[in-house]
This record gives sequence, C-alpha cells and structure tokens, in this order.
Amino acid sequence: MTEITARKKLRDNDGARISGIFLIVAAVLAVGLAVWFGTMKPKSPVTEGEHIEKKGEYWEVDVPTPNITEGINDVEGIILHHTATDNAEHALKTLTRPAGKVSCHVLIDTDGTRYVLAPPTAITWHAGKSRLNGRDGCNDFTIGIEFQGNTVEEPLTEDQIQSAIDYVIPLIHHYNIPLKNIVTHEQIRNNFKEEHPQVKAHSKVDVTPEEHTRFMKALRQRMRAELFPAFRS
Repeated sequence: MTEITARKKLRDNDGARISGIFLIVAAVLAVGLAVWFGTMKPKSPVTEGEHIEKKGEYWEVDVPTPNITEGINDVEGIILHHTATDNAEHALKTLTRPAGKVSCHVLIDTDGTRYVLAPPTAITWHAGKSRLNGRDGCNDFTIGIEFQGNTVEEPLTEDQIQSAIDYVIPLIHHYNIPLKNIVTHEQIRNNFKEEHPQVKAHSKVDVTPEEHTRFMKALRQRMRAELFPAFRS
C-alpha cells in the first residue's frame, strides 16, 4: 500500500466516524424532542399553576368551582350534558363563576382534556329540576359531566367519548352505578315534567338521544373488553 493510499484510507475512516457521530447525535435529539413534545402539558384556558396530570391518554386539569352545596353526594347515577358554548374557556368561566349558579363535576373538551371542577362526593349544580328513578333533585345523587360543544349541531368527538369513559368506569365500579342510571339532562328533565306537570320547567336537549346511544355503546364495548381481553378488537 502506498503512502497516498494509506492517507486516503485514514481520511475515509475519519469521515465515516464523524458521520456516525452525527447520526447518533441526530437520533438522540430526535428522541428527546419527541419525548418533550409528547409530554407537553396543555395550557388551561382559565388557570395557571393548577394541578395538571396526564392520566392514560388524556390530560386532567384541576379547575375548582365554588358552586357546590354542603353535604355528600350519594352518587347513584351520571348525567351527560353539553355546554352549548363556543369554547371551553367560556364554559369554564360560567361553571366557576358564583353568579352563574351552575357547575358540574367535570368538563371534557373536544381533544379529550378533562377539566375537573369538583370531586365525585361534591354536590354540584348541574341538574336543576330533575328526576331519576322516582327521586327528585338529581344534584344530590348524581355526577354531572359536561361535554364541550353542542351535540344538536355537532357530534361528540371520539376523544371526548373515550376520555369520558376513562372518567366514568372507575366511578361505576366504586359506587356500583348501574348503566341504566347513566342518562342525559333531557331525560331527567322530562321525568320531572311528567311527574310535576304543574311546575314550570324548560325542556332540555342536552345531550341528544343519538349521542347518548353512541356513548353508551362505546362504554359497553370498553367494559366488555376489560372483562374479556381476548375479545378486544
């Protein structure tokens, strides 16, 4: 081997080593960026510094509401609502403003982010004039879930449905809630109107029957999959 050939081979080896180092560095940076972007916390539209935690596929943000009643929620059912507002920021301001005189336990945004306003044991102001299983005043014994949006105009997103299922399944197990007690605001308002026709109470379409059916189908599928993992699609 001539001296010129040897020098060329050394240069080629050095070049290969440098290229390899660059590739390794690039790979490490790519992984780091992917992890960083994948774990970025969502910015709450109304709070800074509140507790934020990723649970499963979706983020949970604590946005406590003062609109609760003293006492302990019996937790016998779950009521589904929609906000009928343009965005979650507007909804959260309403649900946490004392003058608004309304609240719920959790608001689920279109991307699946859950804004937790109160623990399940709290009595929130989501049901108004309502009746379920022969009992009036559903605030005292149900959990209120608000979906961002208006299901009369747009269906729930898949993220909203799956995030809500993540939220309700532990409640179902802990409080032994029968699936027949997961209903809409429209249903409990109609129950009240039928029992008390002399009392003035505005009708509700909140959530629509079609979206309630869709949600319950997805919930049953998830629960079957948990019981029988072999049949999970």
